[in-house]
Amino acid sequence: MKSTGLERVMRDLRIFRIFEGANDILRLFVAFTGLQYVGSHLRELQKAVKSFNLNVIVGEGSKRLRRGIGMTTGPNVNEHIHSSLHPSGLLLSKAIDRFGSTIEQILIKHGKTIRDEQFIVHRIGDITIDLFTMAASLSRCTHSFKNQVPSALHESNLVRIWCEEAYDRINNNINLIQSSAFGARTKLITELARELVDKESTVPVHPLGF
Repeated sequence: MKSTGLERVMRDLRIFRIFEGANDILRLFVAFTGLQYVGSHLRELQKAVKSFNLNVIVGEGSKRLRRGIGMTTGPNVNEHIHSSLHPSGLLLSKAIDRFGSTIEQILIKHGKTIRDEQFIVHRIGDITIDLFTMAASLSRCTHSFKNQVPSALHESNLVRIWCEEAYDRINNNINLIQSSAFGARTKLITELARELVDKESTVPVHPLGF
């Protein structure tokens, strides 16, 4: 097996399962960290409403009004990046804004039980990672332009492609999370998984009678 390379393949297959498990755990950690921040913001807003803090209420109300008529309420990324990257920066600003409002809706709907909605949390982790990589690539490319690195233009084209594709993935994941069909499908998957656990084996009968 060693001479044909099969030994290495079998060894790699075993370690890949460990690596993939670590990736899933990290993705959940990233998602829950973001949810925790938004949750603390909502708790502070609730306290402000109860104590009738007019400044906070008006500020939050105006933000939601702007969001309702299609205006962005998130950060303006273009204030911090090179001008040639502004189209990609606008995509990141839009993605952050939509992601923020989506997370608020999810937490209002599920509350603390969001920890049990693993299919939603998984996609929140994917969105968060895409947002981070967009910001990181824009920052790196801006640094290249400021330092007049010869490859800056090439890097900006790479960033443009990455940000456009990440933006599409983010919107697709948000649309999926908000879809009623996705919710129904995840419930069905949960029920099927519970049946497997209860039986401690696959449920369908093997076609060959094994």
